[in-house]
Amino acid sequence: MSSAADRQAGRLHWGILGPGRIAPRIVRGLRDSPRGLLHAVASRHADRARAFADAHGGDEPVAAYGSYEALLADPRIDVVYVALPNGLHAEWTIRALEAGKHVLCEKPLALTVDEVDAIAAAAARNRRIAVEAFMYLHHPQTIRAVEIAHSGALGPLQVVSSAFSFLLDHPEDPRIDPTLGGGSLWDVGCYPVSISRRLAGEEPEAVAALARLDERGVDRTFVGQLRFPSGLLAHFESGFAAADRERVEIVGSDATLVLDSPFLPEPDGPPPRVSIRRDGAVEEVPIPSVDSYRAEVDDLQAAILDGTPPRVDLSFSRGSIASLVALDRAARTSAATGPAGARTNL
Repeated sequence: MSSAADRQAGRLHWGILGPGRIAPRIVRGLRDSPRGLLHAVASRHADRARAFADAHGGDEPVAAYGSYEALLADPRIDVVYVALPNGLHAEWTIRALEAGKHVLCEKPLALTVDEVDAIAAAAARNRRIAVEAFMYLHHPQTIRAVEIAHSGALGPLQVVSSAFSFLLDHPEDPRIDPTLGGGSLWDVGCYPVSISRRLAGEEPEAVAALARLDERGVDRTFVGQLRFPSGLLAHFESGFAAADRERVEIVGSDATLVLDSPFLPEPDGPPPRVSIRRDGAVEEVPIPSVDSYRAEVDDLQAAILDGTPPRVDLSFSRGSIASLVALDRAARTSAATGPAGARTNL
């Protein structure tokens, strides 16, 4: 189908900035989509872009560009997926918006609140949509868990306890580069922070944090706490120095709801599972298995083509970034002012 025919049929052409480890999941999310297709990919290394395009092309060839600017200049592209290192997210999201593209940007959307505000201004100025790619918030298990928690079925909410960690041992990984927004808080701690905020339905009024920092000041292990105006307390762990771990517990006065694989269920992890623990009994909540990445792609395409509000809007992302900045600051203050040994070099 030609580009003109795709548009007439309501299909959006996508371009990817950064053919890294997550980008193939967005390609998977677009596969067989009646509303979108992969059109182009860009890398600063032309051969890498070409290899990705050849590997992930469908019935029609995928264009490969040796610069991000070249992809943004392609008038056939409607949506850009920004899959670059954290420190480049805000810059290239804004540049894509200024080029007239809608944007799905990997989390974290930015590293400062000012950057989120600049993204919002660019989106409004160009009448385009920008959303942060928190794919798990689109999964039925997350949606159902929040519904149950808000319904009162657990009793008044008391605590949210969550963790997300894995072993990262590649010395050149951008996720541990301090110049690119590296650190476990920004990479995986943002998930527990976002689910806590989603459950609270409000912003924290106080935070506290401790971190184990490496010799470059990058957190490899992070423990954070949040207190919300309602009285709900949240605590979480994130890390690059521990075995794979994902879990969320939503604790009410009457029961506890547990998500065993809250952030990466199948096809990228175990089947989704939501259970309610009450008085020694366990009730399993039926949850369909879907592809979170397909769900977030569909959500943005519906926002563009149908005008529906995106599930993860910029106001939610602004609150997430504000919380992460405050937690990072609290951990670094604790490391600088705490007792001897508070800062541990790995």
